[in-house]
Amino acid sequence: MSKPTILCMFSGGVDSAGVLHELLTNEKYSTFDLIVHHIHLWNRENRALVELEAVKNILNYYKNEGKSSFVFTQNTFDTRGFAPLKSNRFPMDMDVCAFTAAQLHAAQPAIKHVAMGRTRSDVEGGGKGFALRMRRAQAIFKSSLTIESAEPAEYIFPVVDFTKREIWDFLPEKVRESSWWCRRPVYKNGSDPQTCGACISCKDMAPIIGNQS
Repeated sequence: MSKPTILCMFSGGVDSAGVLHELLTNEKYSTFDLIVHHIHLWNRENRALVELEAVKNILNYYKNEGKSSFVFTQNTFDTRGFAPLKSNRFPMDMDVCAFTAAQLHAAQPAIKHVAMGRTRSDVEGGGKGFALRMRRAQAIFKSSLTIESAEPAEYIFPVVDFTKREIWDFLPEKVRESSWWCRRPVYKNGSDPQTCGACISCKDMAPIIGNQS
């Protein structure tokens, strides 16, 4: 990276697609280099493969549109081995993203901002629990950098002024078609993933796009 850089944590979901779209098209981010990072989250929800497909299709769309001025990186975080504990809890996405972002920042001090997909819908409807999770994630990020000499990057939220519906509306059609939101995909015949229609993400999206199964 040759100049101040933004690290975009990208899942392939609607919110992070909105963030990526803003970073690639909004003039106020044009002075930054961009790293787009995807985490293969292998856990009991079994959505890693379908999220990866969404990531590939969305990034290919922007490359075909001539917006390929970013570096793509990726890593794997696997908690499937926790299964014998029979626990309903496993590391939250925010926490995993925060820890990973800190490691990338330590490796690349040019990173000045970490872009995340917080929306107006999250702020207005997430309640106390969401605010606590956000503070914990940022604490994880900063504590992971305590031995680094560089000033920690700042979290930014490029779509925080937009609701989820507004993000859906401004995304290009092919990006909307490629995005994935369901947390517990249903695989028919071992493949062909379908949205479950019952998880919190499906319920959030249902009024926007209609129920899918």
